[in-house]
Amino acid sequence: MNESESPENSSIDSSERQSVRPDASVTELSRYQESSSFVGPIPPPAILDRYDQILPGAADRILKMAEKEQAHRHEMQEKLVQSQVFDFRQERSEKRLGQIFGFAIGVVSIIAGSVTAVQGAPWAGGFIGSAGVVGLVSVFVAGRKDQRNAQNFQQIEDEGLEDE
Repeated sequence: MNESESPENSSIDSSERQSVRPDASVTELSRYQESSSFVGPIPPPAILDRYDQILPGAADRILKMAEKEQAHRHEMQEKLVQSQVFDFRQERSEKRLGQIFGFAIGVVSIIAGSVTAVQGAPWAGGFIGSAGVVGLVSVFVAGRKDQRNAQNFQQIEDEGLEDE
């Protein structure tokens, strides 16, 4: 194998034959070429054997390298999954806390508006109570819209990754 050929794409046999017929008016040219390639960290056994002939122990080193790479990939994938699970739990906890605080603000707003109205200021009480409720409703509506936008963005991003 010469220096320009790589083990991933090596030319094994190439030959050219030219024959001339007796009448010398027709020349026939034929060519035969065979090539092989492989994909992945481990070359086929024949190429591994050639590596071992050139450098004893090279095949074992290549196999150990592939095993280390696979272990590393598994470790990174496990960390990614753990981080996604943590993020999901964190997001769920934040949403739950937001709902609790939102409910508390709504209840306090309605109670404050009712107390104000009972004390003799019905317009102010109505404004305080309804402002709190309208504020909460608008936050929930905006939150749902943001959530839909985030889901649409995630779908577009996932489709883009599938195309690659």
